[in-house]
Amino acid sequence: MKIRLAAILLAAMAIGAMAQNPQSAPFQTPALLIKESGSFTRAWLVAATKASIRYRENEVAVDTVDAKVSDFKSIYVIEPREYTKAMDLYQARKYKEAREHFAAVKELYKPIQALQNSHAALAAFYEMECLRKLGDLEGLAAALQKFDKDPLTRETQLRQLELYLLWDAVRAKSWDSIDNLAKERAKTRLPGEHRVQVAYCHGLALEELQRPEDALLAYQTAMTADAGASEEITRQAALRVLAILSADPEVKRAIKAWGTGQERKNSSGYSKLTEASAVATLFEKTLGADTPLPAEFKELLIYKPKIEESANAGESKE
Repeated sequence: MKIRLAAILLAAMAIGAMAQNPQSAPFQTPALLIKESGSFTRAWLVAATKASIRYRENEVAVDTVDAKVSDFKSIYVIEPREYTKAMDLYQARKYKEAREHFAAVKELYKPIQALQNSHAALAAFYEMECLRKLGDLEGLAAALQKFDKDPLTRETQLRQLELYLLWDAVRAKSWDSIDNLAKERAKTRLPGEHRVQVAYCHGLALEELQRPEDALLAYQTAMTADAGASEEITRQAALRVLAILSADPEVKRAIKAWGTGQERKNSSGYSKLTEASAVATLFEKTLGADTPLPAEFKELLIYKPKIEESANAGESKE
């Protein structure tokens, strides 16, 4: 079995090296047609449906061969260079450039889109993910209308498609709908990256529904549910926390009383103010990445929690 696996991998590398420039016509892309026995056939796919494929037996052949998908244990399509480049850009969080590359792959590999987890279908999915991460909800809604989810089988991606309902509700400003949808989603087991999205969308809705305290809790979840990995959402959630706390009357009173005889360290306003300072500091040091802390929140950086004067006095006597 190990020998067969090694042979398959070597064949995949060889086909990848010999692959014809995918920009040329007619369309074809290298693949391995793997049978139940473990044997495989090198092929150049030219078209596919859910049930059948059409391929050439070598990259310069004129004639094509038709076969059923069910004739094979699996059909392994060699990853296109363009798709690899798009994923590299995506992983580097260069979403604008990645979106353009995914869109090109989606169109170029459309003849075999119907295959399970085809690169065309995956590219279309990641194109939508780029739009979401860029905050282009209108573009996401338009892309989703044209998207065919049938080729996708991976649970994480299918769950993400369901979460687009929340993002579309944000686009439409359907705050009551988001409140209800988010509550339902929160009852289910979700991976961190999905919980972050649910919490952030819920926070936006709760703000608009005039429930700032609940919104703060939702944003805190959005900032921590996947340890900040969803950095574009973590960043936006942090800014929403700062906006809510800055507008809080108790925080405004705590700012006026700071360093005066009116300062009350055990007050709610003081606690919220130092929390805002901590979030502002975190944003400036890590969360912001290349995004500077907005000018209206710069002042919050100075309101650090103070060491109790009594403790200082005790230390000085010692």
